Amino acid sequence: MKTNSLFLGAMLSFFSIANTIASENVTANALNPSTEMAAVEDVFPFTAGSEWRYNDSGTDLGTAWRNTDYDDSAWAVGAGQLGYGDNDEATVLSYGPDANNKYPTYYFRYSFENTGEAQYGSFNLSLLFDDGAVVYLNGAEIMRRNLPNGEIVYTTLANGAISGSDEDDYDVIDVEAVLLEGTNTFAVEMHQSSVSSSDMSFDFAASFTPLDFDPAPYPVAAGASWSYLDTGVSLDAEAWNTAAYNNDAWAIGAAPLGYGDPVNTTISYGPDPNNKYITTYFSREVMMTLDDVSDEVVFGLNRDDGAIVYVNGVEVIRDNMPAGAIDYLTHSSTTVSGADEDVYFIHNVDKSFFVEGVNIIAVELHNRDGNSSDLKFDMYMQNTPDPVDPFVCEEGDIACFTSIVPTGQTSNMIIAPEHRFQVIVKQGDAYTTGDGEVGGNNDFTGYIPIEGSSTLGYVSVNHETTPGGVTIADVNFNDETLLWEITETQAVDFFNDALVTTTRNCSGGITPWGTIITAEESSNAGDDNMDGYQDVGWLVEIDPETATVIDYGNGQEKLWAMGKMNHENVVVHEDMKTAYYGEDGGTDCVYKFVADTAGDLSEGTLYVLKLDAPLVNNDPTSTTAEWIQVPNTTEEERNNVIYAAEALGGTNFNGVEDCEINPLTGEIYFTSKGKSRVYKFTDDGATVSNFETFVGGMSYDITTPEGVFNESWGGGNDNLTFDDKGNLWVLQDGGNNYIWVVRPNHRQDVPNVELFASMPNGSEPTGLTFTPDFKYGFFSVQHPSGNNTPQLDASFNEVVFDASTTIVFALNENLGLQAPVSDFTASVESAEPGTAITFTDISANNPTSWSWTFEGGIPATSTEQSPVVAYLEEGVFNVSLSTSNQSGTGDTQTKENFIEILLLGVNTLLEDNIAVYPNPTNGIVNIEIVDQTGAEISVTAFDVLGRELLTSTDVQNLGSKQVVTLDLVSALNNNPVIMLKVNVGSNSGTYKIVRK
Repeated sequence: MKTNSLFLGAMLSFFSIANTIASENVTANALNPSTEMAAVEDVFPFTAGSEWRYNDSGTDLGTAWRNTDYDDSAWAVGAGQLGYGDNDEATVLSYGPDANNKYPTYYFRYSFENTGEAQYGSFNLSLLFDDGAVVYLNGAEIMRRNLPNGEIVYTTLANGAISGSDEDDYDVIDVEAVLLEGTNTFAVEMHQSSVSSSDMSFDFAASFTPLDFDPAPYPVAAGASWSYLDTGVSLDAEAWNTAAYNNDAWAIGAAPLGYGDPVNTTISYGPDPNNKYITTYFSREVMMTLDDVSDEVVFGLNRDDGAIVYVNGVEVIRDNMPAGAIDYLTHSSTTVSGADEDVYFIHNVDKSFFVEGVNIIAVELHNRDGNSSDLKFDMYMQNTPDPVDPFVCEEGDIACFTSIVPTGQTSNMIIAPEHRFQVIVKQGDAYTTGDGEVGGNNDFTGYIPIEGSSTLGYVSVNHETTPGGVTIADVNFNDETLLWEITETQAVDFFNDALVTTTRNCSGGITPWGTIITAEESSNAGDDNMDGYQDVGWLVEIDPETATVIDYGNGQEKLWAMGKMNHENVVVHEDMKTAYYGEDGGTDCVYKFVADTAGDLSEGTLYVLKLDAPLVNNDPTSTTAEWIQVPNTTEEERNNVIYAAEALGGTNFNGVEDCEINPLTGEIYFTSKGKSRVYKFTDDGATVSNFETFVGGMSYDITTPEGVFNESWGGGNDNLTFDDKGNLWVLQDGGNNYIWVVRPNHRQDVPNVELFASMPNGSEPTGLTFTPDFKYGFFSVQHPSGNNTPQLDASFNEVVFDASTTIVFALNENLGLQAPVSDFTASVESAEPGTAITFTDISANNPTSWSWTFEGGIPATSTEQSPVVAYLEEGVFNVSLSTSNQSGTGDTQTKENFIEILLLGVNTLLEDNIAVYPNPTNGIVNIEIVDQTGAEISVTAFDVLGRELLTSTDVQNLGSKQVVTLDLVSALNNNPVIMLKVNVGSNSGTYKIVRK
């Protein structure tokens, strides 16, 4: 691990001493390497820059030199830093007579007298090494860095070269202070990564933590010291987590404590690496003034694998451990691996568990099994932070959604339920213009509007392949179908005399003037066209309208002035001059480019970011940094900017995958994939301020429809995109390959993180960009498994993520077929009983199924699109319609008091002048008409659906009273109820006749 906060002040003092010595002696040592045989000063502890005995003769010394009784009196003596090739050495060592076949190994020894072991709780060791090292104390190995497992011999080479700012970093660990009576010796062997290495560096410092230490004041920071018991005994029967237990005999060390991974204190796993101790115990007294403690105490627990935390003997946290009774041999619930090993899992503990004064905080750490390769523990305690202003998601924003339930990858893509997606292009699709087909490994996915349009533009898709490529798709949005249409697809031509080729087109960016920049993530060498520039490893600007590389006046060229490196992405400021980008691999630095002319990136000044203080446990120890200018004028300088940036001290961030600008604050954000964090800062011109970790490196509570889940950020945060409200969309290459959304009011101490999507098996999300109105987002699903299963997209066609695919997503109401909006009309809304009424569906969004309800009607329900209904009773009735299509079921439309049925005719004059009998009847019905002399009479019979059964017209009116007799036997045989409509002149009445 890099220098931690507990020892930072001491280390800065060490560095100051070492640098002073170096500046005074480097010239003399370069000419006359020290061969003085004076005794090394017997001092413990000792700082960096102290004198060591060393052997740089190129001789294989075997193993005896590691022991305390080895005679090193003939060895040379020199002060740290010792080495060659960097011009910062206090003592320059010999690499032998052949610069192309340098010595692979160097030996160093420092001896001191033990004045009393009781004063040492643990040793705090700081090692500067370039390239690999093994540290021994009294012949026993206590530290190994950048060297293979197993036996180390003189010819063993380091695992890889140390370069850049890492050459100046000290790894800091704590080890148990096991000393001999009398003389004790630190012995160090340094190994090169190759015999042609350009440099070698070594320095070392040692201090100690006292065996007895006072209660820690609250709050307790990460990296604090803890008492621990790693002897393999069970404390199940002991009250070890209470004040009554005496742990004075326990060892003491600074966190992180563990083994197998970089830690500050290495603890024991027992004598058998195949049967390691399952449980290790930790304890610390913490002094608390309850008036200063918030209602809840926040614990940040870094546990690999599982842990139970006690406060004053009471269990308050159980994390990654099974429920129920546990004992010394209980394994953790799951294995912790990858980036999760560095995550601090957050738990809130009520204030009521704590007492005024000294509190006993105890932790039992459980391994996954006896074969586990590593173990790690650290923890912090602090007050609940001050609240932040709440984030309010405005209705209709694309970032308004409910988080998905945390999940591993499945055979389908899972996105928030408020959203849909539509496939745009897929690997293997034939180009509509030119030969060939859409490439694979779809990466950066940029929407470029035409004249600012959010419905008409281009989608540019990078292909991270060798050779690489870029696809340009002309797209438009259909307002009727609410789907995107592709009118043309073609490949950008990189394969010509001017450009030669392209490769591994990874991320990229969109310029304010409407062009695309693709990033070549490659360190490959070669200049096939002999133009002075290496062929690949550049940013390349493309005109999406013509699908060609931009010509700034010298023909098609890559953006040489921005430097050759393993490019990942680029973001161009709205000033049209300033660009930020990073390198993934190589230097792993953050760069800034300032163009000479706005809108023209062909010439400008290049800078690399250098922090004023190192990262410790992947988090900054200072909020400031500076921009160091990197030479980039000549072809040679542009081909080699990374070497210059490294030499100038650019900070290595271990995988800079993306840089973006917050549209609300103007701050610069960038990812460190290897450190599993997103950092942010304010660019002040020549310097940087407010540098901090924005998100990552811990777990976050995710609120879902199924409850709240605590989910680890995991590793591999990759692409970044802001929307217009300041939400940061983070696409993950690693962990569970999520798309996270970090709300604008998020702070690490007051998190606000959501889970938007999970990618299908085998894939990662890449390259998100939005339309100018932020209604639609485009991204790609890279390298999915070929065994994924079908699912419906917004077109309601089945799609399978079995090859790299580019998609668009939006809120449900903005993309694809919508659920129907139910509505209807009726042929009449007021009628007499027995009238046939036709209902007509006029619902929007093309329903395919209907569910009608007719109060008082026959039939009472229907699934027809346009049903015919009759009403037999007088009254006013409701009608309801629910409609559905592939998209779903729309809201039910109910029209109250919609149909009016009058039992008698519209003219009530007939009410007292007509009688119909008998009713019910066997078939013969008499209609008696009174006082209607001279009026024309007709009688018509209908069934309940309004169909005419018989009619009697031109009935002779014989006077003031007459009876019309009808034979309805045949009609009533098939219809238990019929309706008679009697017309007398201009008056009419309708009567229900029931079969007896």
